[in-house]
Amino acid sequence: MFDKLIDFAISFIGDILPFKIVHQWESGVHIRLGKYIRNVEPGLNFKIPFADNIWVTPVITQTIHLQPQTLTTLDEKNIVLKSILRYHVHDVKKFLLNVMNASDVLVDTTQGVIRDTVEGYNWQDLYDVNESLKDQVTNIVENWGITIERVTITDLGIIRTIRIMSDSQKNSHILQNSSE
Repeated sequence: MFDKLIDFAISFIGDILPFKIVHQWESGVHIRLGKYIRNVEPGLNFKIPFADNIWVTPVITQTIHLQPQTLTTLDEKNIVLKSILRYHVHDVKKFLLNVMNASDVLVDTTQGVIRDTVEGYNWQDLYDVNESLKDQVTNIVENWGITIERVTITDLGIIRTIRIMSDSQKNSHILQNSSE
């Protein structure tokens, strides 16, 4: 209860102030009554209380550690890989206004590209795939105001897969076999 009250008070104070301070590592957009006005840069930016909003986001280099992925290569090897994505925002207007939850979309897109790429390579060729991944992800996300600096596979290994069936799946399997 108190956390919602504190959030409301902070939001109200932010709305009532006639200015917004944008930090050196940020950039943002100025919105008036729901419409884009201009980009804002670091420093003191004035606004009309309650009519204007200034949304900011970090524009410096950021790193995302992607979750491990279990995939199958072209030569039928089951592998697990983990990767790192390094990027920065080059167009804050596109980043904030053209895509919802841009960081989540970036992660999902990158993991999809990794899956599509890895499935087209043999195991021994995966060591040279980083540059190809960077180029493919860049082609997709540049329209969202994002520049990909690097995609790096940090962990890569062949795994043995084991499928464990629950009791209900075993019973279902037994019923299917007995009805045949």
